[in-house]
Amino acid sequence: MGVTQTLPRRPKAGAERTLYSIQYLRAAAALAVVAYHALQWCDLGSGGGFDVGRAGVDVFFVISGVIMWRVTAGRRVSPWAFLWRRITRIAPLYWLATLLVAFIAPIWPAFLPEVRPGLRHLLLSLAFIPHLDPRGLPFPTLPPGWTLDYEMIFYLVFAFALAFPRRARAKMAIGMLAGLVVLGFCFPQSAYFMGANPMLLQFAAGIGVGLLLEKNRLPSRAWGFGLILAALLIWTLVQVGGLFTELWRPLLWGVPALLTVTGALAIEAGGSGAAPRGLIHRGLIGLGDASYAIYLVHLPATAVLAHTLGYNRPWLFLPLAVVVSVLAGLATRAWIEIPLMTAVRGGASLIPRAT
Repeated sequence: MGVTQTLPRRPKAGAERTLYSIQYLRAAAALAVVAYHALQWCDLGSGGGFDVGRAGVDVFFVISGVIMWRVTAGRRVSPWAFLWRRITRIAPLYWLATLLVAFIAPIWPAFLPEVRPGLRHLLLSLAFIPHLDPRGLPFPTLPPGWTLDYEMIFYLVFAFALAFPRRARAKMAIGMLAGLVVLGFCFPQSAYFMGANPMLLQFAAGIGVGLLLEKNRLPSRAWGFGLILAALLIWTLVQVGGLFTELWRPLLWGVPALLTVTGALAIEAGGSGAAPRGLIHRGLIGLGDASYAIYLVHLPATAVLAHTLGYNRPWLFLPLAVVVSVLAGLATRAWIEIPLMTAVRGGASLIPRAT
């Protein structure tokens, strides 16, 4: 996702190379979420379906911690500059997608049945403020946007940590994230549902992986493959065994997400160092770049397909839903996301600079 895709501006000298493994994982995580939501239309999204596809979000959260640490480690970075870059990265496209869904929902209630219109609901959604929707569930107007509420909490925590000396940043960020989790258990249940829960620890785990990457202390390449195999085994056992509960999500899905990200980085770090080539590599990089756009537009794109083609033939609907979502995401990335972000950031004088 993510969440988390365009990195803050770096100095020309000493810029880090692209982490191809992270781009691959972004692509895989986005496709997993797309598949999960497509299966929901076929009434297969729970029980015997692909519920584990939601773990793509957990992978995004760990990746976010890694990347935020990597692009700020060893540098003096203004907290305000950091927040400006992050907000202008995630907000414009999210606002546009949210407003589109909010416009359609009252006119066509069946388009996305889980979306309930409401002015307060919409305003809180646009402000990235966690809240309960008109159904009493902790989702914004564009349901997948709940993850961005968590991302924004993480960005605020991380920005605060940037105000401290470099050697203390990781401890401050991890400590504050852990503190929010503790508060979520101590205060009324609403705080837990609004984001003060153990899922925040996935960002902290990502910071930890970022530290290992910075200090060249990742496991060996062989161990990397082992970590990924272990993660796949855990996810499979949880899915097949029906062991999942939301309360234990950071353990049942978050731990294998951490193993996957660590393993992928270890495999890449233990390689020859030569840039990968080939069609598959370019395709995965393109999907990784567009993962945020895919994540935001896949729900309405799948809904359009469901209401036109129908979803009573899963063998046809499911692959088409993935293809349509990917194409919609790629088009959105090229024609809307990049121009929109460029326009918002336009004018160097408007962009706060690192100190």
